[in-house]
Amino acid sequence: MRIATTTLFNIGSVNLQRHIADQAKLQNQLSTGRKILTPADDPIASARILDITQAKSIQEQYSTNSTAADSFMRLSDSTLDQVMNLIQNVQELAVSAGNPALGPAEKKMKDAELQGRYQELLGLVNTTDGQGNYLFSGYKGDVRPFTETTFGQVVYNGDDGQRLVQISDGRQIPISESGADAFQRIKNGNGTFVTAYTATNTGTGIVSPGEVLNSTAWANAPAPRDFKVAFQVLPDPLDPNKTVTTYDLINSTTNTSLIDGATIPRAAGTAFPRTYTEGGDIIFAKQTGETAAAWDFGVKLSVKGAPAAGDQFTVKPSSNVDLFATLGALSSALNNPGSGSTGGAAFQNQLNTALSDLSNALGNVLTVRSYLGARMKETESVNDTTEDLKLQHAKTLSGLQDLDYAAAISEFAQNQMVLDAARKSFAQVQELSLFKYI
Repeated sequence: MRIATTTLFNIGSVNLQRHIADQAKLQNQLSTGRKILTPADDPIASARILDITQAKSIQEQYSTNSTAADSFMRLSDSTLDQVMNLIQNVQELAVSAGNPALGPAEKKMKDAELQGRYQELLGLVNTTDGQGNYLFSGYKGDVRPFTETTFGQVVYNGDDGQRLVQISDGRQIPISESGADAFQRIKNGNGTFVTAYTATNTGTGIVSPGEVLNSTAWANAPAPRDFKVAFQVLPDPLDPNKTVTTYDLINSTTNTSLIDGATIPRAAGTAFPRTYTEGGDIIFAKQTGETAAAWDFGVKLSVKGAPAAGDQFTVKPSSNVDLFATLGALSSALNNPGSGSTGGAAFQNQLNTALSDLSNALGNVLTVRSYLGARMKETESVNDTTEDLKLQHAKTLSGLQDLDYAAAISEFAQNQMVLDAARKSFAQVQELSLFKYI
């Protein structure tokens, strides 16, 4: 068999180039640390690497989102904590203002402190995250949530929406709060109904916030559930030197007595159906010995002090009152404490109302913090899962594309030896030319 010189050269050249290419590939693998350099090296693994890399990138973005969401919510929680501390400070101020030893001047000093707390509150509810996004404006992150019209009166400029952040494939978590829910939609009274004194009262009666005995019975009471407790004071028929105080429960809508159905007002000098006992329960239900048909509105209250004839206390369903209005009403009470026993009773009734509203505001803010804390906990849990997924993706990617250095170095050395042998043999083949012998 005849083998041409050109054939020998071509075979040697092809083999050299193949070994050089293999060596270059091994060199590239060693320098990059990857065993798959192009899709042609392993098409199936390359497709999987692409999918897992994309999934890993998405999980990394979810992790970034979770961190941002957690930071925003922690700032909101910290701000609400400051609001709670502020409310507690105002409660202490209101309690101390009820000290009968304090005169009008001292109460005005209390009001000066209250004014500072009010301004502090206005700043807290308009807090931003440092990037211009307001914490309590609902969905409208770029809108200042609260603007003041007059002292104690603010306007909410946000909405009830919540900004959402995607923290996993199937979860968008709310991070913002509605300022109206946190600071304005606060039920007054005991949360079901509210008691209040009448400004024309001349006695020293102080009404309690009341208590719900049967919420269903209260809900079934005649709408709009607008009632009042009216007092009458007449000479005691058994002792002209004493008086007897009686009271009536009145439906303000129909001007009729709930106790005996009589039309209001009653004839002058007429005693009312029930006898008043200071601090005793005033129950909105039929009592033993009363002749009216059975009725029960499921609530009760009490009055301390000595109501005068004609004094009244109202009982109405609780309505929303905002925290700013509560501070405004307390400020008004501190600036106008009244005088004498009547003024003192009016002032104490105002303080009691403020304390009740402040307590409700504190509970409302605490509820918002509870929801916020639950979402922060969820974000933390989801982020832990995301980190686990990122670790799993990293392990899978490593198994698919990371180079086995020990095997690669061994192969590199072996291929280098083969390449050296090929070069030497090719050099000797080059000598096999007839021209050498001419």
